[in-house]
Amino acid sequence: AAPVHSEGMAQVARAAVTPLRHLQFKHFFSPQTTTAVRHHFSFLTLRRHAHFRSRGLRVPGEPDVAEDEAAAEKKSRNDMKREARQAVRWGMDLASFSTAQIKRILKAASLEREVFEALMLVKRLGPDVREGKRRQFNYIGKLLRDAQPDLLEALIQATKEGDQSRFQALAGSVESVDEDPEEEFHESESEQEYEVSSDHVILANKWFDGLVNKDIQISNEVYSVDEVEFDRQELRRLVRKVHSAKNHQSDEEDKRVELTAAEKSLNRFLCSLAKSLSVLKSQSAII
Repeated sequence: AAPVHSEGMAQVARAAVTPLRHLQFKHFFSPQTTTAVRHHFSFLTLRRHAHFRSRGLRVPGEPDVAEDEAAAEKKSRNDMKREARQAVRWGMDLASFSTAQIKRILKAASLEREVFEALMLVKRLGPDVREGKRRQFNYIGKLLRDAQPDLLEALIQATKEGDQSRFQALAGSVESVDEDPEEEFHESESEQEYEVSSDHVILANKWFDGLVNKDIQISNEVYSVDEVEFDRQELRRLVRKVHSAKNHQSDEEDKRVELTAAEKSLNRFLCSLAKSLSVLKSQSAII
């Protein structure tokens, strides 16, 4: 009787659990639940496909356009810096030649008179005007960027080596490129006028170097000018601005731009002051 009783109890227990399981499965597969589950799995599937699709936007092995553009821009900047340095070296080479040699090279390279005048000015700057020379050579370098690089380089090398036949072949002229031997020692009237008019630039460069390098003697010379009126407070502000730009801790390119702007402002002020002083002195000499 005991086994029969136990078996009966087990059947009762199974019967009690069966409706609960049936209800659970029935709820899980009900229309509302099935729709919700379908949406849930559908959303996961979309997210999974979207993830895979984003990876598939670029074909394997295809170059990254953004990276290529950045590399090209960097290469372009490097090329520009290299060309600028080369142009400054050309200016230094040209300034080391005689006036007659400079004229021959500029004529053969079809360069403007502006280049010649800039070279004549830098040749007159003394060794004590280092900062002025640096800025003038940078200016000459900008003017020389329009030249044909291979031709100008070859003309400079031929002049250095004294290879006259090669120079004439490069010049491509049927006429002799030789100048009057006396031209090196006798400047034209217009060149003499230019030399007189450039005196104030030389004086301004001297003042610029002295103020930037904190030369007490030159600083006193500038601030003690009393023949013409000028704003001494403004001059002090411009000098401080140059010093600040030199010591400014920032990106190299930003620092260069800031320093160039500050130097231009100071140089413009000093050129104006020196020119006014030169004009006043020349007028006094005439009287």
